[in-house]
Amino acid sequence: MRVRSCFLLCAWGSLLACSFFLLPSTAFCAEFEPESGWGGHLFPSYIVATATMSKPEVDEEAEEDQTVIGDSLGLLGVSIEAEEDEQEVTVTITCDAIMEPSSITCTLPEAGETYIVRPKIRYKYNELARQAQTTPITVTYEVETEDDAEEQSETLTLRSINDCPFGRAVEGEWTSLRFMFAAYVNEQHPFVDKVLREALDSGIVDSFTGYQSNDNDEVYRQVYALWNALSTRDVRYSSITNSVAESDSVGSQHIRLIDESINNGQANCVDGSVLLASLLRKVGIEPILVHVPGHCFLAFALNEEGTEIVGLETTLIGCSIEGDAPEVTGLEEVVDEELQATNSWKTFAVAIARGNASLQEHLEEFKDPENFNYTLISVANARKSGILSIGFQANQNFVDAPKAEEEDSEE
Repeated sequence: MRVRSCFLLCAWGSLLACSFFLLPSTAFCAEFEPESGWGGHLFPSYIVATATMSKPEVDEEAEEDQTVIGDSLGLLGVSIEAEEDEQEVTVTITCDAIMEPSSITCTLPEAGETYIVRPKIRYKYNELARQAQTTPITVTYEVETEDDAEEQSETLTLRSINDCPFGRAVEGEWTSLRFMFAAYVNEQHPFVDKVLREALDSGIVDSFTGYQSNDNDEVYRQVYALWNALSTRDVRYSSITNSVAESDSVGSQHIRLIDESINNGQANCVDGSVLLASLLRKVGIEPILVHVPGHCFLAFALNEEGTEIVGLETTLIGCSIEGDAPEVTGLEEVVDEELQATNSWKTFAVAIARGNASLQEHLEEFKDPENFNYTLISVANARKSGILSIGFQANQNFVDAPKAEEEDSEE
């Protein structure tokens, strides 16, 4: 009996051992964590403006992060740990509202290493540019390996096209995104040519020639003609800047598009600056967006070389000025005495004086590249770096400027 029992035990043990080796191997699990924008927020303005930006050149001595695969500038992706060396995965991201299905198939080189995989997202840019309100959207992430597939969906906040991100926290450090303000400068907007026509009809200038005349007075005169056209339209300062949604990791502010500022006759400090900057760019005068804490105003290059910069406080458009215009160096011979007596010229002169004073006051701060609170943003340089303007997508019709009231005839 004892011999038989031992035999049966050995046979049972052998059967268990064989069963263990016959079991199918455990499939690699496609577990992952979604990488969802900036704290769950997607900014259409940023996506549109940076669509053609190329990856910055990497310093030869610096090591490029090998754990990021795919679109290094992308906002959507997954974080996944490789289960084996040279593991092949396919990542697909879908959201019908704003993109076509977007995939990437890649190899995760080293087992145990965590990789961030970002497909090149096939955004529907026209839809993003028409995003007038902040809304929730559902984004679906799918990861496929050789033996497994997993899918997750997340609800993100899709911000309005008017929400401009100007900075965000990255690993506890503040990263400036103030170049984004240049995206709201749109010299190709169809309303721009109409405002230029109104400026020409005023008779202040016969044509817009940019810097061709090599005459400072002529440059000032062109800038004033545009200022006067906006004043005639009764564009006025309005301090609306808050966004509907807020994020702990991203600073943003509401900026009106050009058609909104022109048709509604309202502009905060940034609205007025990007509006006038759009007009200046169109006529060949280079604008600069000036940022100081809590405020934005405009500056422009007085010559083609950009060696002389003039400030312009755009919040004064449409204001009323009592008394005579201040004496400002360089403006003495720009317009005749009749125009100098108008409120439009007085506000322009005060705007130049205040803008120049602010530039001079913060000169040292502007020289510090690490001081993100004081920045000079050349729109020309922003364009060269790949920042696109946000294209006109609305259905608004251009509202003509109010006609000047006819003077009462003498009896």
